[in-house]
Amino acid sequence: MASQVAVKNALVKGALVEWERGNSKWGLWEQLRFMAMIVLWVAAWIARALLVFLPQHLPTAGILGVIDSVSKTTGSIFPVSAEDEDGSNRRTVWSGQAGGLAKCAIGRALSQVLELVNDIPASSRKYEFARSLADKMMYDNVEQGGQSLREVNRMALETGFLRTVYMLASSLEGLHRQQQVEAWGWPWKMIKGLPMGAASLSCQFVPVLATLRNRIGSVMQSQCMQMMAPPPCPSAEDSEMAEKLAQELLWMSQRLKENNGLEVAILHWSSAAGLAGQSVCANLRVQRLLVKLSAFLCSGLIASEVEPPSEVTLKLLLLWLPLFCRSTHGIDATMFTSAEKHEAERVLERTIKLLPDAQQELVLALWLNEFVHSSSNWPNLEGCYDAWCYATRKLNYAPIEDGYDDDQGGLIIEEEDAASDRDNKIKAIKAIDSSAAKVD
Repeated sequence: MASQVAVKNALVKGALVEWERGNSKWGLWEQLRFMAMIVLWVAAWIARALLVFLPQHLPTAGILGVIDSVSKTTGSIFPVSAEDEDGSNRRTVWSGQAGGLAKCAIGRALSQVLELVNDIPASSRKYEFARSLADKMMYDNVEQGGQSLREVNRMALETGFLRTVYMLASSLEGLHRQQQVEAWGWPWKMIKGLPMGAASLSCQFVPVLATLRNRIGSVMQSQCMQMMAPPPCPSAEDSEMAEKLAQELLWMSQRLKENNGLEVAILHWSSAAGLAGQSVCANLRVQRLLVKLSAFLCSGLIASEVEPPSEVTLKLLLLWLPLFCRSTHGIDATMFTSAEKHEAERVLERTIKLLPDAQQELVLALWLNEFVHSSSNWPNLEGCYDAWCYATRKLNYAPIEDGYDDDQGGLIIEEEDAASDRDNKIKAIKAIDSSAAKVD
């Protein structure tokens, strides 16, 4: 019994000695270092959580607001009729009506081929066959049918253009929705991104973390959360499809120009507010094609024989000018050559000059806001902006050195010009009176 008590006392004394040695190792410096490590570890958690909850995104609120305001404008675009030289045929442009195509068999066949071009993947060996067949049919219609079948080409291409615009907008929207679907996994992204987060999720020996992981997974996989989440879309396939559809829009626009129907493409492009809103967040290859298409349509707007309505030109510029400023961001900033940039700037300047001064102000104000907040120096419309400022001063205001009144704080009409006008009117009245007196 005494021996057992002695053994216990010896163990207690040994434990106390070890405890004293352990406490002697934790001095002030060790405690401060341990606290600093804890603070840094907590700061890393907080920083990583902020990066997850606040992802980087493009500041597109201003652009989308302008697009929404343009899309909500009421009123129709009045069609303008153009008469041929012989006066026998009349063609209505800026109307965008593709009715009557179902009455023509060759028109239905061409529409079917254009639909197949949209539906067939670009990687298929039959894709080039479908496009070549469409080109051949349109060429044969012009060669064999003249103006009547050229009109059939125009209506079929208009229908295909509208369908392609809708499909491209849906494809870009699908990519955006895919990003929203990925955002539903923020708990896993946050935990895995934190220090030792991936290891904590994979380790089964920590009961608390394992239970937490199972609970979060059951909540995220519940029927209610699945109903709230949008359906997933394959991002890689949508990216390829979006680029293919953008290329087809450019191809259809070129064919519409060959068939004297570019006006309908311009009309529909100036109304594609949804596509314009999605395009500012699209990948660079899609943006390049859309910018090239917009510049092509603007050049067609300038070269049109019939003066376009100012509403069409204004909406076209307001919708697609922000894309010009945003399309050169990122690592692929050299995707436009110097000649393409210069030509696009020249086309934009000439298109802006088609508008009245008040509408030019709206377009140039939008360009200035986008250009200042953009990391790119293109498109540089400073010359057009200076020309508008000069024309506005010359049209609405007198020279500052002659007509500025410091007391009134504004521009006034020159008194000498007003006096000369009154003198001329008085002389004219006296001449009339003298001639009347001679007659009497």
